[in-house]
Amino acid sequence: KGLINESQAVSMNEKDIIQLIFSPGFSTAEAVTNLSGRGVGMDVVKTNIERIGGTVEISSKENLGSSIKLKIPLTLAIVPALIVETSGSTFAIPQVKLIELVRVDASSEEKIEFVQNTPVYRLRGEILPLVDLGQSLELHKSDKNENFATNIAVLSAENFSFGLMVDSIKDTADIVVKPINRLLKSLNAYSGATILGDGSVALILDVQGIAKITNLSAVNSVSTKDDKKDIDNKSGLSTNEDQDFLVVNLNSPTSHAILLNYVHRLEEFKNSEIELSGHQRVIRYRDSILPIISANKELGYDETGHTADLVQVIVVKRSGQLFGIEVNSIVDTLTTQVSLEKCLNKRAGILGNLNCKEKLFVVIDPIELILNCFPELNTQKIESSVLQKTPYKNSLLSQKILFVEDTAFFRKHVKKLLEENGHDVVCACDGEDALQVLKSTSVDLIISDIEMPKMNGFDFAKAIKKDAKYKHIPMLALSSRFDQSYRQRGAEVGFSNYLEKINSEALLFAVNELSQNLEKTA
Repeated sequence: KGLINESQAVSMNEKDIIQLIFSPGFSTAEAVTNLSGRGVGMDVVKTNIERIGGTVEISSKENLGSSIKLKIPLTLAIVPALIVETSGSTFAIPQVKLIELVRVDASSEEKIEFVQNTPVYRLRGEILPLVDLGQSLELHKSDKNENFATNIAVLSAENFSFGLMVDSIKDTADIVVKPINRLLKSLNAYSGATILGDGSVALILDVQGIAKITNLSAVNSVSTKDDKKDIDNKSGLSTNEDQDFLVVNLNSPTSHAILLNYVHRLEEFKNSEIELSGHQRVIRYRDSILPIISANKELGYDETGHTADLVQVIVVKRSGQLFGIEVNSIVDTLTTQVSLEKCLNKRAGILGNLNCKEKLFVVIDPIELILNCFPELNTQKIESSVLQKTPYKNSLLSQKILFVEDTAFFRKHVKKLLEENGHDVVCACDGEDALQVLKSTSVDLIISDIEMPKMNGFDFAKAIKKDAKYKHIPMLALSSRFDQSYRQRGAEVGFSNYLEKINSEALLFAVNELSQNLEKTA
């Protein structure tokens, strides 16, 4: 098709080959029809996703399948950016693409070197390719003295990074993104424009586009952290998977976060739109009634200081119904590999703490906030008298439990909870992985998520119950999908109980109850 030549084909690695899918004119169709073969599919997708600051990632394994990840910024209208200047022109770099800033002084021992006429910099032992912004945009050269320092913005472009050399770093700012004129959209270097505080216009740099026009790829660049994940040799599971949180502000000096898995939508309502149904604050929302729950009130924080005209609401879905969690403000998203730690003082609505390098985050449990306001929804409420009769810890012999869960956060959290209560836990990341684990490991109990890749929890349960070697093993479902239809289907495929995620008390009670039955049977 003439997309690449023979010399390029020889030097391409697997990731470069996959990127051919996005090439204009690429198609696997043998003939052009009204439905396919026109070569405008993935190219259009990638162009439009990158135009709004997102990325498209494809990974593929022969005979296994392919996965496509679309990463889109949480807020598209206003983005934090780094303002830089080069050759007398001002530009904005989205901070989501910025890894770090490096300043190389002329007197420093660490200098910019050249490899095959390409400037590079040794950054902590790695070779970082450099791009001169003024030169790549064909701007006139500045009159900068060679004895001055060089400013380098280290940027992330999909699966590799590179350094962008600029004349000066001006400031950081929250910029309003304006689309560029249609006559300029063919210029790959820009994703939009913004008007700065002094009234001047700054073009927003498209990091991926700059990498493209300067012919950079993962072959000659520093690998990002995604290529350096450690693997647990025992289970084959990644030990440092990222988990996403939504960071919010409340009437507390502590920063708070909510698992992004639980966020259905982010909304902003006028205070005047909120009505009362009895004593419950509600808002008419998408042909239904949305109950509004104050996170400040439920967590015991003062509500008097928050009197904004607009109300920031996180919409959470529970058992097929929508609920709104009101917060002071929605700040940003947080991606971290830090494990959840227990609270120093346990209180309702708090899941634990994230002890990140930058600061401490208190993780809110939105499901518990909802159940505290609407206790009638808690179908798994356990009476304290029952708990006293059947204490969890050391009441029974340790059980060998297989826990099947595709999300690293829940996998770590539940594994730690069960191990602290005397059980031996082995993990799998989906149904297919769990069946492989069972071939080499004998277990007393299986706890499984429902929504998983490759093989979901329902199909996994069917496979277990069909196999004479495993069908005697009791199974618990543990899922965020707690609709009646899901619970009913869980019972049909063989789960002994269907539990809601994060409800630690109900999980331990159910495990203890099944353990008692196993002991009686033995």
